[in-house]
Amino acid sequence: MRIPFIAWLLQGIPEAIGIAAVMYAVAGYGLPWRSILPTGLIFGVFFYLIRWLPIAFGINTLINFLFTILVFKKITSCNLSIAIRSGLAVLVTVVIGENVFIKFLVLVTGLSPEYIYNNLWLRIIAGWPNVTFLFVVAVAATRIVNRKKTGKGAGQVGEYQ
Repeated sequence: MRIPFIAWLLQGIPEAIGIAAVMYAVAGYGLPWRSILPTGLIFGVFFYLIRWLPIAFGINTLINFLFTILVFKKITSCNLSIAIRSGLAVLVTVVIGENVFIKFLVLVTGLSPEYIYNNLWLRIIAGWPNVTFLFVVAVAATRIVNRKKTGKGAGQVGEYQ
């Protein structure tokens, strides 16, 4: 299923960067934007190219999932379990976000999902709540992971005596 170039540029690339941000945050790397942006661009280009292949619907999601895990592992040098955990977290986040926001948009506007998907500009606009959601999740995950790392009183002298 091909994606129009303008939709990829205005919605797909930001979403891929959001995916990278969530992966970094869940892995405990924080939000290093100098690493997240190129990683997101790599994801975005790959996602775009995969959509051009004549493969059954849903297979592209599996291929993209495996690709993000492998690229993230290679770029960050993390172990495979962290890459898989980060990949699963972002997959669940994207699926939940897309389902909630498209259902909300259908409810509010009364338009069908098919109509939204077939209208280029509505399709782009409909994807932006999910992009925003990814960045919110990335920030929240960073705060949660940092809180777990530091904890109340962590690192204070005499704590573990």
